[in-house]
Amino acid sequence: MFKMEEFMNTVITSREAILQTCREMVAETGLDSLNMRAVARECGVALGSIYNYFSSKEELVTAVIESVWQDIFRLETASDAKMYFPDYVQWIFTRIRTGMMQYPNFFTAHSIGLASDARSRARETMENYFLHMKNEMLEVLQGDEKVGKEVFTDMFSRSELIDFVLTSLLSLLVQQKKDCRVLVEVIRRTIYIQNNASGGSQRHS
Repeated sequence: MFKMEEFMNTVITSREAILQTCREMVAETGLDSLNMRAVARECGVALGSIYNYFSSKEELVTAVIESVWQDIFRLETASDAKMYFPDYVQWIFTRIRTGMMQYPNFFTAHSIGLASDARSRARETMENYFLHMKNEMLEVLQGDEKVGKEVFTDMFSRSELIDFVLTSLLSLLVQQKKDCRVLVEVIRRTIYIQNNASGGSQRHS
C-alpha cells in the first residue's frame, strides 16, 4: 500500500528551501511557531529530512534567526548615485523598519526560548550585522564631501558619531517610531555646521 511518508521522503528539498519556509512561518506567526514537526509539515517533507540539515530545534531556530537578519539587512545598493550621510541614515531606518513590519516582534522575541549556547550564537549573528552596518555608515560618512572640515576632532570622532547614530536608530525602532526625521536633522546640523557657517547650502532631499 502506498504510504504518504514514503512519498514525502522522495520530495527533494534543500537547506535554503527549509529556511525560506521558516521565514514565512516567522513572518506569519513568529518564532514560537517553529518546531521540527511543524516545519516538516509546512515543507511537505518527512521529519527526517529536516534533521538531515538541523540536528535540533535550537540549531534550526538559530539558523532561521540568521536567515531573517540576512533578509532584513539585504541592503542591495541604496542608489547608484553617491549618497550623503544623513540620507543614508534615513535609508537604513526605512529598510530595517520595513523588515520589522515583515517580521513582527522579531527584534524583541528572537532569543526567547533558546538554550544559552544558541542564544549566544543568535546574538553574535545580530552583532555581526550591526558591525557590517557600522562599517558601511563609516564609509558613507568618510565619502560625504559636504561634511565640515573641522567637525571631527579627537574628542568627537566619526566612529563615536556612528555609535550614537546606531544607538539612536535602534531606540527609535524599538519604540516603533514611524520616522527618524529629528535624528536626521540633528546629524545635518552637526556635520554640516562648518559649511553652514560659511554660507553653503546643505539641505538636500
